[in-house]
Amino acid sequence: MEVLKEENKVFVDVKGKKVPINKLEKKEVVKKPTSLKEAMTEFQRMNVKASKDSTNPHFKSSYADLTSVINAVNEGADLGLSFTQIVKYENLLLKRSKSENGAIVEYQEVIRDIFVHTIVRHTSDNETYECTVPVLINSPDKDNPQKMGSAITYAKRYGLQSLYGLASDDDANEASKKEISNKGVFNGR
Repeated sequence: MEVLKEENKVFVDVKGKKVPINKLEKKEVVKKPTSLKEAMTEFQRMNVKASKDSTNPHFKSSYADLTSVINAVNEGADLGLSFTQIVKYENLLLKRSKSENGAIVEYQEVIRDIFVHTIVRHTSDNETYECTVPVLINSPDKDNPQKMGSAITYAKRYGLQSLYGLASDDDANEASKKEISNKGVFNGR
């Protein structure tokens, strides 16, 4: 098939005849998703992956940092998807009991916990997908802003990966892999 151009018009030679091509007909018509479910289905069809650009020196592994995850989920913006992440501080009131001088004494303990709440929306409807990820910090480190910031970043990353269905390699999984021993294996010698 030969493409011919004449005076800003494009033709295709079909069996010796010039057939005009309308440039608009060549474009694919893509139907925009009209709901959160449709948009998420289309996003998952796109098979978006976050780039593993960062390195964890402790585990000698690469991972997708928060920026890479945000860049990946932002590919859903053309489908009408958006997200919000909120850091929530909650005081949990726990009922406790202890033995004092042979008697059971009940008391309440207040524990401060931090969570990252992630919400995904679509421009065309009011439906949302939501998840809450705890910010895991050891008690002595709860007053350390750097450790708190790292833990919040971690929770944000995993909240987005969870809602958008992005695959991830967890450093904890890497660390928990057992070394394979060759003891007792026949090696053909």
